Amino acid sequence: MQNVVIFPIIFFFLNTSPAPEVQFKYSDGVGIEIYFIKQRWHTAIVFNTSNIDTNNFPIIKNFRDYNLVDIGWGDEEFYQYPDFDWELAIKALFYSTPSTLRVEGISISRELYFDLSEIVVKMIVTDEQFKEILKFIDDTFYRDEKGEKVLSSKAGGQIIFYAAKGKYHLFNTCNTWLAKCLNDAGLKIKTDIILTEQLFNELAKIGEVIKAER
Repeated sequence: MQNVVIFPIIFFFLNTSPAPEVQFKYSDGVGIEIYFIKQRWHTAIVFNTSNIDTNNFPIIKNFRDYNLVDIGWGDEEFYQYPDFDWELAIKALFYSTPSTLRVEGISISRELYFDLSEIVVKMIVTDEQFKEILKFIDDTFYRDEKGEKVLSSKAGGQIIFYAAKGKYHLFNTCNTWLAKCLNDAGLKIKTDIILTEQLFNELAKIGEVIKAER
């Protein structure tokens, strides 16, 4: 009986389709472009690696050979599992679990990468906001007693998982983490966000939806 209730909840959580439609907004191009993408249950923030200074975000030195870097936060076990696993999904949502930061270097063009995503939102931020976003992410990395980031695993060479701060659960998801990241940088966005739909509806208010699910 318990599974009859749990499975629909997880299905709804992972498959809720964001509502925003593609909308092009005028921009004077002043500032730094950042992107938010959804790929199945993966939600992430994406940067052009050329925009990132090693002094502001030291980990970027490992991804200098890539055009883009894709960063997401999630449950330690579920995120590192190569496929979908119901048991891990249940554990991730209904228990408070350790977390990980997933950092992926993207070698293909931005346009091709966005073609692989169901939803893409572009946002232009100031230099100061950009630094605060990077600081928030950098502060999420768990560090050992020597102050070093802790490697969890690698997947295919271009994806590296690092131990992260914070516990993952139904009310503190990857969507919550991204909303808090932007809010911490001074952008007007709600932080009581759980679902992908909620996040992308908020992002549509302050960014430009350049691709959306149909």
